[in-house]
Amino acid sequence: MKRHYIVASHGTFAAGIVNSVELILGKQENIHTLCAYLGEEEDLSARITAIISSFPEEEEVIALTDIFAGSINNEFIRFIHRPHFHLLAGVNLPLIIDLLIAPPEENMTALIEEALNNARESLQYCNHTLAAAPLTDKDF
Repeated sequence: MKRHYIVASHGTFAAGIVNSVELILGKQENIHTLCAYLGEEEDLSARITAIISSFPEEEEVIALTDIFAGSINNEFIRFIHRPHFHLLAGVNLPLIIDLLIAPPEENMTALIEEALNNARESLQYCNHTLAAAPLTDKDF
């Protein structure tokens, strides 16, 4: 099943994170961005409807938004009952990379759960983490 990823954010964060993804993984044909609130006369609801409608219902759509319960996330919630639609909030670089490098035949729900767990582990307060296991000169 073909997968499409939509990274959506307030401002240009989505474009920036996709730029970082492509710096690491190379050009990604199946990833799309939505940078919201860049113009004064913007109809966010219509833009999101147009993006979602551009994909056949039999294909998977994974929307990754910046803030849970934020205006962009809330607009995507309208599609939560669409077949093969998945909505994730709190997008970060490790999450997107995990999703993109997974084999296409992998179960999407299991893949999302694993990617979310990995993304949570990547969030660290380095001062505390390193205080618990101090680095030595040999670590560099």
